[in-house]
Amino acid sequence: MTVATSYLMGLSVISLHEFAHIAAAIAFGITIKRMGFSWKGVYIVRESGPPKVNMAITLAGPLLNLLLAATWPVSHNFAMVNVIFGLSNLLPFAGSDGERAWKMITKEYRKSGLEPSRWLAERIGIA
Repeated sequence: MTVATSYLMGLSVISLHEFAHIAAAIAFGITIKRMGFSWKGVYIVRESGPPKVNMAITLAGPLLNLLLAATWPVSHNFAMVNVIFGLSNLLPFAGSDGERAWKMITKEYRKSGLEPSRWLAERIGIA
């Protein structure tokens, strides 16, 4: 694989990831205020929505990457880049989708006042 092909593949993966966030926001009626590039990468600024909507929009990018990796029949390299990008975005690193999801989860847990096991059991429907 050439350097140019690798670059285009990476750019495609990132673009599809960000498009998933945008599509989810639009589907939920959330306004996109602006998009841009910073030293950290691509970013989107949007209105805030209810907690479940915010979580869905936050997870849309990594979930699309993982879905593409699981279903893409043409290029194993493209699938692997999607796996790496999707999973790394789920880790709670500063500025990542994983960090935003983790902050939303811990905020909801703290507001509940429940024991951790009870709170989790209620969230996954076994309580």
